[in-house]
Amino acid sequence: MQPALQLALLLAILLPSVKLAASLCARLGIPPILGELLVGVAFGPGFFNLLHWPFFHGPQASDTLMLLAQIGGYVLMFIAGIETDIERMQEASITAFFVALSGVIWPFLLGAGVAHLLGLNWTLSCFIGGALTATSVSISARTLMDAGKMSSPEATVILGAAVIDDVMGLFVLALLAASTTASQGEVFGVAPTASLWLRHRYPVVAGHPLLVQLGAISVCVAVYFVIGYGAAKRWLDPLILQLRKLTASEAVPSCVFALVLLYAVSAEWFGSVAGITGAYLLGYVFAGSEFKADVERSFYAIGHGLLIPLFFISLGISSDYRALEGHWLLMSLILLVAIVGKLFGCGIAALASGMDWVRSLRVGFGMMSRGEVGLIVTAMGASTGIFGRTDIAVMVAVVLLTTLLTPVALRGAYALKSRQDMEEGLADSGPTDAPHQQVSMSAGTEKGSAESTPEGPSFRVALKPAQSTLALTPDTAADCE
Repeated sequence: MQPALQLALLLAILLPSVKLAASLCARLGIPPILGELLVGVAFGPGFFNLLHWPFFHGPQASDTLMLLAQIGGYVLMFIAGIETDIERMQEASITAFFVALSGVIWPFLLGAGVAHLLGLNWTLSCFIGGALTATSVSISARTLMDAGKMSSPEATVILGAAVIDDVMGLFVLALLAASTTASQGEVFGVAPTASLWLRHRYPVVAGHPLLVQLGAISVCVAVYFVIGYGAAKRWLDPLILQLRKLTASEAVPSCVFALVLLYAVSAEWFGSVAGITGAYLLGYVFAGSEFKADVERSFYAIGHGLLIPLFFISLGISSDYRALEGHWLLMSLILLVAIVGKLFGCGIAALASGMDWVRSLRVGFGMMSRGEVGLIVTAMGASTGIFGRTDIAVMVAVVLLTTLLTPVALRGAYALKSRQDMEEGLADSGPTDAPHQQVSMSAGTEKGSAESTPEGPSFRVALKPAQSTLALTPDTAADCE
């Protein structure tokens, strides 16, 4: 079968399955994202092993599926950026920094310490601790979207801390890479290239590779965020205004999608941060744009209809629990450290910043899932020979299990009563920014319902006169007369 037909068959199997599972979970009161992740696990090597069926021989279709899944992660974080409450994010910036810092220190120390107590050498232990540092904000962002809590105070802290957490995780990654001479991976990006050039060009810095690498990363990260945010803030709305003049159909979504990909690529190449961070940065700027509604509508359709489900399926479909046989104790202890490290580290920092214990618990659970950086550290450990087959299986299982546990724990934490929620009038108010909202207008409504629409990132639809009709009932016709 041709690769294109293989990919078509894969999508025809996976997309309906994931939507049916998500709908079933929603009916049972379970976060829909959990159904999407479990579909990936069910089709993985441990169960149906979908990618190795006779229909899907050859790597072309499966590799393309994984590439589409990565793009789905970019789209998910772009939508999360659009749905960010800018004012609350700015208010929570200091809190987010300390939450991120504490959420990196504690998992690293606990992970390395517990691994060493179990008999592993310090190099392997530090790699395990490093893999537990960074948070996968994609999972928490999707859970917050489904729960309609994207504009809550905890959500702004979680999203802000996860972005900072990603940068801190990168420094941990640089520390681990510089600590081993066996690392001979591909040099990609401005920071490692500049670091390598400086060490060859100036012998005086050749003896301090770690300091040179960390310095290069610091400069690149700072320059990327300044230029990326400033350029988008200055030129985004004028660019969209010009794109709206094009006669081609859906010109604005197509060009914005290209811009999302450009920000993702530049984040990894120039900024030395994960591509999802660049996508989130662009979405964050879009949150204050006057064209936010049009862009949000288009990306919500393509994202949740195709790309984002593939992202969550890919996390489960690549896991194989069979490699854990005989090593369940090691996996259980590392999983416990992964949960407690983030829950305690981030929760304590949030509590110290003035949040009550319920909101601090939500922040801790929201920072619990691991993802890209954890898998990158695992892959680096495998490529250098530090991680064996069992160690790889343990770390992949921890990443997957924290990803599965986060939506359930976060939704459960939001079900608890918070004193601060009650004081601010947020308790029992239901979703504050659910993605699908209907606005009804009766005959006596003169000003519409804009005043009662929540300020969060609602799913707004702008109707053009040529594309819609307004049906008037006799009563409303009489009012118009």
